[in-house]
Amino acid sequence: MKQIIIGIHGLGNKTSAEQLKKWWMQAINEGLNNIGKSRTNIPFEMVYWADIIHQEPLDVNITDKYNPLFEDEPYVKGESKERKNGSKVQEKILKYIEEELDKIFLNEDLTINFKGITDIIMRKYFVDLDIYYNENSLSPNNKNGFTKQKIQNRLLSILQKYNEYKILLIAHSMGSIIAFDVLSNHSDKINVNTYISIGSALGLPVIIARIFAEQKTQNGEINKPITPNCISGSWFNMSDKYDKIAIDHTLADDFAPNSFEIGATDISVYNNYEINGKTNPHKAYGYLRTTEIATIIDAFLEQEGIDTFYQKYKAFANIILEAFNKIKKLF
Repeated sequence: MKQIIIGIHGLGNKTSAEQLKKWWMQAINEGLNNIGKSRTNIPFEMVYWADIIHQEPLDVNITDKYNPLFEDEPYVKGESKERKNGSKVQEKILKYIEEELDKIFLNEDLTINFKGITDIIMRKYFVDLDIYYNENSLSPNNKNGFTKQKIQNRLLSILQKYNEYKILLIAHSMGSIIAFDVLSNHSDKINVNTYISIGSALGLPVIIARIFAEQKTQNGEINKPITPNCISGSWFNMSDKYDKIAIDHTLADDFAPNSFEIGATDISVYNNYEINGKTNPHKAYGYLRTTEIATIIDAFLEQEGIDTFYQKYKAFANIILEAFNKIKKLF
């Protein structure tokens, strides 16, 4: 069976579709090179939707950093240096926020709590997402269509175009929300072998509440959101512990498995994106070149299936868990 890798970008304005696809490919190739698996002619399609919300793309030729179209975070090759460890206090705070977020903002029935506060946060810090969820929002660049539907149609059309292919879908940031919506709503029309969410905001309480409410109208028996049934192979959720958008790094406990028993496998990775001395652990390019994603892509393209990587990862995780339980018994 022919294979295709499909990528969908995240929130915020982007450079042109052609340039963004080029940068994603460079990052993917960099990751493969780093594990000694260089390839040529990788089958790849980019789902570009920034132009639906933003009237002009970022311009790599603009050098004035105060220009709103200045591209301040282009693709740059990663350095192999290790991350400087943060303070223990910082790590504990991040862990606490992740654990307590759902308790604060989600009611027991998974409806949203403090809706007024979450709406304000959404409008201020997640403008694209706020527009996406506003059902009365028309596309700024095309008044003939609603923003959410137009964005979803971009992805759906590409997935249907490659319906006879084995698909690896990589979704970054808000792109993982768009992908989840499309995969959930059109499970009978498409099939995705492997889904990789990177820097995903799917764990945010307001997102969980919206997804659950929509799924609940179709299946009143569920007690948590369900993994889209069209994912037939694996769902890997990759996040860097310092990624502020992927503040909930564990999605396995938020989303129930689908009928194929496929659910999220959460994997912590190191996003090494840095430019001009400034790091950004949320940047797509840093995720795309990680060893973990490169290994999955290589296995996918080798037609070995993703099961090999998945089984090795689960086996390693079980060994660690078993060792941890033995240590616990000593105390």
